[in-house]
Amino acid sequence: MNLYQQRDFGEKINATIQYAVKQIRSLGMALLYIAGAPALIAGIVSGIASATILSYRPTVSIGTDSTGILFRQLSSPYYIVALALGLFIPLLVSLTVYSHLKVYHRNPGGPVTVEAVWAEVQAALGRAVVTWLVVGLLVIVGMLFFIIPGIYLSVVFSLALVTVVFEDGSVGTFIGRCFDLIRDKWWSTFGLIIIVSFIAYILSFAFNVPAAAVGMMVSLKVMPSLPVYVSILTSLLSTIGSVLVSALIALGIAFQYFNLVELREGHSILSAIDSIGSATPPPIPRANDEGDY
Repeated sequence: MNLYQQRDFGEKINATIQYAVKQIRSLGMALLYIAGAPALIAGIVSGIASATILSYRPTVSIGTDSTGILFRQLSSPYYIVALALGLFIPLLVSLTVYSHLKVYHRNPGGPVTVEAVWAEVQAALGRAVVTWLVVGLLVIVGMLFFIIPGIYLSVVFSLALVTVVFEDGSVGTFIGRCFDLIRDKWWSTFGLIIIVSFIAYILSFAFNVPAAAVGMMVSLKVMPSLPVYVSILTSLLSTIGSVLVSALIALGIAFQYFNLVELREGHSILSAIDSIGSATPPPIPRANDEGDY
């Protein structure tokens, strides 16, 4: 598959699903080895926190039902650890997906090993963490101004991590690069994120059903107490679903990035020119008009 190619809206969706299906083994192994441990820890501590909160019986000294539950949740060390990991895991999943794509692009048709993906993740991790924090701060500030600026910036900076990985750029340059790439293509990027997120949510729904069912049974007193192991298992399933959602959304954003780079700079054409005289020049993709998307 040629990554740098102009694609219309439907082709970007198809490319996302096609890559996920064809690379499911190597990408799945990379996600397991790189993001698996944090996800496992997050699932366990989240399960323990859920079991503790759902089995809570409020007392007058703490206050009302909702106040007591909220107080217990916020003061729980398990909840704090689960929250911290919940913020870190999507970053790690996105880095793994983008690094997998980078290794695939560097060695088309060759195997994509976990070691090669991990090397790319390590190379970009520091810059990615700083970028993630800067993006989060800018989006939060934007949200404070009537929400709309925050939504606009969140779509623009959805390209930040893939830019950091593929272009080895510094944190100071990614802002201008994101605005340059997304110019006149904000709506197509927004629409792609919405559609891919919806598809990912549907696929992950089965992983979230057990946790929701258990919580409902405890709330309705059908299950008087919640065994910790049941809560841990359901939380682990939910965590797996969140990893799948994050990975699929990251793939969709990556193919939008490839599309925009090809549209702005003709990356594949330049690569073909550079490879003149080589035995196997890369194919030149057709240039489709993206239209509104």
